[in-house]
Amino acid sequence: MATIFDLFEVTSISEDTTYSTAAGNLLGVVDNVDSADLNDGEFDEGDTILIGGVPYTIDHIQEPFSSGRFTLGDGTDLSFNPQSESNLDVIFLTVSNGTDVRHFIIPNDSYGDMDVAEIRTGGLNDVAGSDATLVSTTDNEVNVVCFVADTMIQTPAGGVPVENLKIGDPVWTRDNGFQKIQYIISRTLNFSIASEKLKPIIFAPDSLGPGRPKQRLSVSPQHRMLVTTEAGDTVLVPAKALTARRGVRVARGKRTVAYFHLVFSRHEIVLANGTLTESLFPGRLALQTIPRKCRFELEEIFGRDFLGEIDDSEIAAAPILRVQEAKRHALTFR
Repeated sequence: MATIFDLFEVTSISEDTTYSTAAGNLLGVVDNVDSADLNDGEFDEGDTILIGGVPYTIDHIQEPFSSGRFTLGDGTDLSFNPQSESNLDVIFLTVSNGTDVRHFIIPNDSYGDMDVAEIRTGGLNDVAGSDATLVSTTDNEVNVVCFVADTMIQTPAGGVPVENLKIGDPVWTRDNGFQKIQYIISRTLNFSIASEKLKPIIFAPDSLGPGRPKQRLSVSPQHRMLVTTEAGDTVLVPAKALTARRGVRVARGKRTVAYFHLVFSRHEIVLANGTLTESLFPGRLALQTIPRKCRFELEEIFGRDFLGEIDDSEIAAAPILRVQEAKRHALTFR
């Protein structure tokens, strides 16, 4: 059964229209849409797809007639343009099940990981032959690295709730002793409009090993935890890759969450609720997910050239495993 990912759900599909969460017409991201009808490698009008286990029929498929754009969280614009129907930049899909009608904007896999602030359509055309080649068959990532409020961060005075920390406060780091916080970014998400993909990952006590964490810990899905492989190597793995472990789960019932990024002068390993985990990683993807004003502040800390030309592997505090590899070994980490 074929699966497609990263469908931006919108309230309707119209030409020359801007969609955003602020405007209320960009509803979020839907993942894991399955269908045996897609096994032929095409979206066809009349195909049945499953969204959350509920069957929907594809009623209408459209493509760009003139250029549109995705605008990322840092203000970067990524255009989409008219293309061959064998390799469209974007597909516009309308589906229904007799009760509900839903609308989706689906990007080509070539865009990779994106944090989209808004989508602007250009002109639209119906696809020829009522079909188009599948796009978004890869589960790309939204990289938001942050702690949830009430997380206890180790300082010289002991554990301090992350929301009570201030710029200049010293925090214990694994590699460089006590380091002063250079910057703090806070972000509150309301999941009535924010993507379900950003719901926190909860770690029960001892879920990563004895005393790790000491108390329940919640972090964003891409926040990396420091674990040890069977070979004895320490690596950083995204929290969402560890949900196969007992005591690790997605906070599906969460309606809102306050996330906090801690920024030091370099990528650091810190202690949160007794567990080793990372500070903000100033890689390209993380920087796309924060407001432009905050990015300017980070450029002052790290330097514009550093942020623009960094090799992620050179600045990471520990080797990093991507999601799929980490998932394969999730039960063996200690």
